[in-house]
Formats: sequence, structure tokens, C-alpha cells
Amino acid sequence: MSFFKIYTDRWTKKVSRKAFSIKMLYAFIYPFSSGIVIYAGLMTFSVVVTNVTGLLPQIARDLYEGQLNTAASIFSWLFAFFLGGFLAGWCVEWEKVRKWRYLHLFPLLVVMTIFIMVALSSDTKGFHLVSFPALILFSIGIQNAMVSLTTSSLIKASQMTGVVNELGVDIAEIFHSEGEKRRLIQREALLRVIVMCSFLTGAMFSVAVFPALQTKIFFVPAGIIAGVIVHDVFRF
Repeated sequence: MSFFKIYTDRWTKKVSRKAFSIKMLYAFIYPFSSGIVIYAGLMTFSVVVTNVTGLLPQIARDLYEGQLNTAASIFSWLFAFFLGGFLAGWCVEWEKVRKWRYLHLFPLLVVMTIFIMVALSSDTKGFHLVSFPALILFSIGIQNAMVSLTTSSLIKASQMTGVVNELGVDIAEIFHSEGEKRRLIQREALLRVIVMCSFLTGAMFSVAVFPALQTKIFFVPAGIIAGVIVHDVFRF
């Protein structure tokens, strides 16, 4: 009986370590991709395309000033971000219900397609000032939702505000915990640090490379998403 308990404990720890290593992988890959997209999107569309927090004050201002067309355009970006999360969540849950293997990869294929489409559009003047930022926000919404679902809402791909705030909470809890609880909190704090560093690294990479590649830089996040898809196919 004691041998069975020892074997079970070792197997549980091995599974736990494997799950944590996968979370670490996602904590690096998705924020790095988002870091690239946020700067490239800013340079291409003159819009911050990785979150919607800053869009709400713009909608409020446009509504107050009676600029309904502009408010509606910005609201479409907000709705695109929502649709990205909805598509990812729907596919993941439908896969669980119907037992359709790899259905959760469909949203990632959509993201990869969008990035490739933007990368192939060399004439930035041909971009529609509303639809293209909406497509990028849609893809970022999918990435945020996918990594959140995979890590039980522990990691967000592009929302650094919450990551920094939660890291502060984690550091405070480390000083007031011990044993297994402290070890788990330390792991979460490490993941958040990886997320921030990865996001910053991706943004710096984009700053350095964008002047030479222009929109072709979107091939990089497209390749990253392709790598995630291949990884998940072999993992499952």
C-alpha cells in the first residue's frame, strides 16, 4: 500500500510538472506574439490593437460630441474583440461536448490566416481603417481567450495591466504563506514575470524589425501560431 502511495505521488508530481511546463511555454509564446502585434499594429493602423480598455473612453467622447459614426466604428473593434473570445470559448467547449478532437485549433487557424493576410498586404494605404484593426483585435481576442482557457485564466496574452497588478498580489501573499501554498504562489508569480518579459521582448523585436519588414513582420506571429498548432497536434 505504501509503495502504491509513493508511486501515485511521483506520478502526480510528474503530471504537475508537465502541466506547469506547458503553461510556461504558453506564458512565453502568446505574449511574445502579442508584443510583436501591438507595435506593428500601432505603426500600421495608428491604433493600439491588443486591448479594448482605451477604446471605451474614445466611444464615450465620440458619443458626447455626437460623432456617432466614429463611435460606431470604434464599437465594432470592441465587438470584434468580444467575438474573438466567443469563438475560442465556443470551440473549446463544443470540443468537450462533442468529443471533436482538434476543434480548439480552429480559432488559431483563423488567427494565423488573418496575420498572413495582413503580411501579404504590402500596400498599407489599401487597408480599411475600420475593418483591418477589427480583424487584428478579433485575432488578439482569440489568443487571449485560448491562453486563458488553457491556463485556467492564469495568463493573458496582451493585458499587462492585470498581470502587473496580480503579480503584486502574489508577492504579498508569498510573504504570508508557507509550504505547498507558497510554492504554488511562487509558480504563479514566475509565470506572470515570464508573461511581462516575453511581451516586452516581442515589442522590442517588433520595434527593431518593423522598419525593414513593414507589414511582413506579421509573418512572425503567424509562424508562432502555426508552431502552437503543430505542438498541440502532437501533444494530443
